[in-house]
Amino acid sequence: MKIQWMFRIGLIACAIALGILNLTLWQQRAEVVPSDDEFEVVNLEALPETNEPQLVNEAWEITDMATAHGAFVIEVEADDPSRTEEIGRSLVEPIKGNYDEILVYINQRGDESDLPARRMQWTPAGGYVELEYASEDDSAR
Repeated sequence: MKIQWMFRIGLIACAIALGILNLTLWQQRAEVVPSDDEFEVVNLEALPETNEPQLVNEAWEITDMATAHGAFVIEVEADDPSRTEEIGRSLVEPIKGNYDEILVYINQRGDESDLPARRMQWTPAGGYVELEYASEDDSAR
């Protein structure tokens, strides 16, 4: 019988201790909240230009990415696949120090075929190598 009462008293003491701890933490948190005059408004037009690729644009978009064993594969849909070198370099340059091989597959926007129009490969030893895949129309000739 005494053990049950000791257990109940222990539970009540724990609940009180947790309540005090919770109250203390909430009071400290309220003191840390910054006031409105501690924020600075930044003009986005005043930010410096970067050499990083513009991932949001109207000419092309990344549709899929995967990495494995030191390789990085990026799939892109583009309005003009002939811009493969420009698109590929803009995606590869910022990250090429992190990978042994980077492959950028360029598909014509809206093309439902499984075969991409072009591929840009980058490796430290070989640099950039562009490959144009033959379309079904080209292979029928």
